Amino acid sequence: MNDPELWPFYEKAQEFGIVLDMHTGFCWVPPGKSKYCHPEQLDDVARDFPGLKINAFHMGYPYSDVLNMVALGHPNVYICMSLLVPWAITAPRKFARLLGEAMRFVGPDRITWGTDFAGYGVQVANAVKGLREFQIPEDMQLAYGYPPITEEDKAKMFGGNLGRLLGIDTTKRRIK
Repeated sequence: MNDPELWPFYEKAQEFGIVLDMHTGFCWVPPGKSKYCHPEQLDDVARDFPGLKINAFHMGYPYSDVLNMVALGHPNVYICMSLLVPWAITAPRKFARLLGEAMRFVGPDRITWGTDFAGYGVQVANAVKGLREFQIPEDMQLAYGYPPITEEDKAKMFGGNLGRLLGIDTTKRRIK
C-alpha cells in the first residue's frame, strides 16, 4: 500500500474526497501477501496525503498495536473493527484488549465497524448483538486504564463515525 506507483491514485482520491477502505493486518486469503498489508505502511501514505481519509480494516490484526500508533500520529486514519466483532462473544477478553487499546490511542471518534464480515445473516446478527451488549470487563478497565464503552461510544462506532466520514447524516432513517 506504500508503493510510490500508487501515489497518483491516492492524490486523486484525496482530491475527490474519496474515503479509502484498506485491508490491514494479516492476509489469510491466497494469493494475497501479508507483507503488503502491514499497517506500518499506512504511515507513509497518511503522512504524504494528510487529507486522504483512510478506514483501516480489521484493526490491523495481528499488528493492532502498530495500527494504533499510526492512527495516533495521523488523524486521517480510522480504525475499523470489521471482521473482529464476533470476538465480542467468542473471545471477549481478546476483543476487550483490541478495542480498549484502540480507545486509548484514538478514542471513540475514529473507530468504525462495517459489515464486511463474510458470514451468514445469523452470524452478522450475532456480531451486532455482541457489540451492542459488549463492555470491557471492569478488571481490565482497572488494570489497563481502558475506558468503559458508553452508549454514545457504541452509537459512534456503529455508524455515526462512518456516516460522518462519508458525509451521511445517520440521524435520518432512509427506509420507512
